[in-house]
Amino acid sequence: MARWTTAQILKRGWYQFWQDSRQVPQKVWRRWAGTLAIGLGLCALITFALTVGVKAYTDQGLQAWDARMLPVLADRLPLSFSRAITWESPGNLLGMLPVVSVFVGIMVARSRPLLAATMMMAYGLQFALVWIGWGYWNRDRPDLIANGVAASGLHSFPSGHAVVVITVYGLLGYLWCRASRSWVERLLITLVVTGWIGLIISSRLALGAHWPSDVGVGIVIGILWLTTVIVALKRVEEAL
Repeated sequence: MARWTTAQILKRGWYQFWQDSRQVPQKVWRRWAGTLAIGLGLCALITFALTVGVKAYTDQGLQAWDARMLPVLADRLPLSFSRAITWESPGNLLGMLPVVSVFVGIMVARSRPLLAATMMMAYGLQFALVWIGWGYWNRDRPDLIANGVAASGLHSFPSGHAVVVITVYGLLGYLWCRASRSWVERLLITLVVTGWIGLIISSRLALGAHWPSDVGVGIVIGILWLTTVIVALKRVEEAL
């Protein structure tokens, strides 16, 4: 019964999204898709270049720097190992899916197909950027913190957590700031979202799940992709 109910809700939501999407001019959708495609291509090239560059410098002192800095950062960050486990959760796959799904559901219910589609693409396509690094370089995870108990066996470079939390929470923060008329509220939103993202990313270092360079490059990729998504959204809203 629960499955049938969920299926009906998804079917009804998809039908409403499809109907609302047809009300948006095709030229607007083409501009939106074109901007995302160009931005994704540029981000992919930069991601590949960063991966090649970091890999090339690994044996020229970068790995030694990472190994030296990770314990220092883990010790100085304002997160203990146990607290880092909690803060890591909002940035993993199980933590992100409800956030994205709820936002998309609300936008579909409010007949905002562009915002719903933008969040889906922002979340879905960021995986492609992360997989570029993972596919080219299977970097080993560190085992310097708690003997690597919190470091999975998956690829280490770049940090997928950094990319996805900047993309999703950054987009939510941008939309929230844009809807506010008070500069004080916008400032508070910026500080809260930045702090939230910072704690989630810091948790990966506190747990020893990534090398510092993994996280640094993940932050760069996340900011670039978030910028692309915002530019695409602003261009179509100007067209409307």
